Amino acid sequence: MVNTRNGHNNGVRPPDDVLRESLLQYARERLTLPQRIERLKAEHGYHIGKTKLKEIQNKLNIPCIRKPPPRSVATTLVCEKMAEDTYGANGPVAIQRLLGLEGHLIPRDTVWEIMHDNDPQGSQRRYPGARHEHIVRKQLTSPGVFGELNMDGHQKLNSQALNMGPVGFEFYGMRDKFSGAILYLVVVPNSRTAVAIGHVYLDFVEQYCAIPVQVTVDKGSETGDMWAMQQALRQNFAPQLSIEEYPAIVAIKSTHNTVIEGLWRWLRKTFGINLLLLLQGGRAQGVFNPGSAVHINLFNWIFPGLIQKKLDEFVAYWNSHRIRNQKNKLMPSGATPTDMFTRPEAYGGQRLSIPVPLDATTRLCASLSHSREDALRWVEDEFEEAAEAVYAQINSPILTLQTAWVIFQQMSPILTEMFQ
Repeated sequence: MVNTRNGHNNGVRPPDDVLRESLLQYARERLTLPQRIERLKAEHGYHIGKTKLKEIQNKLNIPCIRKPPPRSVATTLVCEKMAEDTYGANGPVAIQRLLGLEGHLIPRDTVWEIMHDNDPQGSQRRYPGARHEHIVRKQLTSPGVFGELNMDGHQKLNSQALNMGPVGFEFYGMRDKFSGAILYLVVVPNSRTAVAIGHVYLDFVEQYCAIPVQVTVDKGSETGDMWAMQQALRQNFAPQLSIEEYPAIVAIKSTHNTVIEGLWRWLRKTFGINLLLLLQGGRAQGVFNPGSAVHINLFNWIFPGLIQKKLDEFVAYWNSHRIRNQKNKLMPSGATPTDMFTRPEAYGGQRLSIPVPLDATTRLCASLSHSREDALRWVEDEFEEAAEAVYAQINSPILTLQTAWVIFQQMSPILTEMFQ
């Protein structure tokens, strides 16, 4: 039903569950009331004012930073996040944002006080001063979202980094230059093979039903299939754009691909170091044997999904954080990546995505040398079936990063006996 206000069409009010989820997301991003009103217009075509918005937020119990949880509850929540941060790299701002993603809005000063009370030396460990290196950066420009996407792989949790035999994880990410939003971030067995990255690229295109005007990558052989597909899709679905004037894909040095390269430092600081320590803990405690084929397969059966959940958490964290105001920046600042990606026009940009139908990606997928299943496979089908049966045999306990090695210990002797 169309709502009216003072004789004006307000649009159709979304169902309460849809409206609540959107308002919770705006709260996670800490958007102002005017920004929330604009997002409701952009995403739902729902036009309301501040008074109505406040009324709806109260009715739907949307958390507010001015009404934080009791101090005892806040202390428990902050300390839980500190306990998860094994390396102790996350400061009050990061902890506050991580809690905000879970719907707990706690003032930064309160978070700082709790962290200081429970770990007085934490700030000194996080900011040793002289250890920080200065990175020279140049100003970046882009006309709008999907104008240019920067893509790259990350190997800081690969087999060499873990030093646990052949097991390891590599990531592949895609970031929008204009908004700074992470549009795609996945864990893969190997980010250095062209066919694997080709399938990752097609997964991205299928998710957004679009391609960017330009893809920017490092100079590496792993982008070969993606290079050919981006060129073909650009020529087929945006023939009006000159390849010479607006190239479909550009390869540059890794050190110059700063839009995506700069992201890896934040991933490592926020989650990466803790993941490294947790994974290496299995070998340090004598649980994991890198010489055992069963242990290697079980590791690859248990951990990739858990790592992907952590990457999804990082994407939500990053896209909801507010980029500080930078008056000399040529692209927008002072807002969240999600808001700038959703409403580029409000920040002086355009939406430049090139629509691509599903059947086009289906044909390209079939043209690759290996199927998606084979290119991104972690374990063989036989082991997959056996592991699922054993997991059910031990009553399918809740699998998290904190319980992973315990479950590994329960499953490994049964599987070892099965594959002797």
